[in-house]
Amino acid sequence: MRVAHLIITYTNPLQTERMIQQMQHPDFDFYIHVDAKFTLESHSNLNQYSNVYFIQNRVDVQWAAYSTIQAEFNGLQEILDSARTYDYISLMSGQDYPIKTAVQMQSFFEARKGKLLLKYRAFNGEWEEGMQRVNKYHLTDFRFRGQFFLERLINILFKRTNQPKGMKFYGSSMFWAISPEAAEYVLQTVDRDPKMRRFFRYSWAPDEFLFQTILLNSPFADQVINENCHYYKHPPNTPSPKTFDSSDFADIIASDRLYARKFDMVKAPELLDKIDKFLATESLD
Repeated sequence: MRVAHLIITYTNPLQTERMIQQMQHPDFDFYIHVDAKFTLESHSNLNQYSNVYFIQNRVDVQWAAYSTIQAEFNGLQEILDSARTYDYISLMSGQDYPIKTAVQMQSFFEARKGKLLLKYRAFNGEWEEGMQRVNKYHLTDFRFRGQFFLERLINILFKRTNQPKGMKFYGSSMFWAISPEAAEYVLQTVDRDPKMRRFFRYSWAPDEFLFQTILLNSPFADQVINENCHYYKHPPNTPSPKTFDSSDFADIIASDRLYARKFDMVKAPELLDKIDKFLATESLD
């Protein structure tokens, strides 16, 4: 199974390198989107790997903003333009780390061949608060003084009515593993359609629902299965997953997912050491 790992990152380049080293396999390539707030030279340590490619059309990524989607779209377009053939494109972050061997990853993808992996809940009936993301205007893709006051004023004065007609909304985690054909469909439907692009740009955190919504309202819907490749822990009432420490090791290796997030090599290097040791043992079996 040929897999392109699209990694959106701005964090520790040595941690990203360690992740890539652990995932080395002849059928795996790595496409790195380095946040435009940083230079490509900040990740020059990755130039030594023949299966690492840097996304050239980079974006200044802001939290909960459409810029995250644009970074993903730019990465997908460059992967599709590369003329390399893949079975899956798997989205990752620079704070992920593999918790399965590369051989086990291959088996995971082989068992799901022809399927699209996206976690989702329906906004209607399962995730009602999700409708606030699309029923109001959000200016998270912008940064200027008075931004939030203007956002509140706009939503007082104007009722948002530009949701795509007949579209049902689904969302959950931003991470997915999809086929190049599905990726092309999403690009065609949103990135190359100014009206659709504008709708998602003024929604909140579209990275957590755009791919699910587009693909579950598409001819690809019967290929979607409700899972992704990531293991994470969300503390109650917090928007971000927990940064793991050594106390999480047993839960991490018990997971049947491929990667876990999120990690900080500076704060808890011993945890990655323990995972590496565990994976080395797995490789001997």
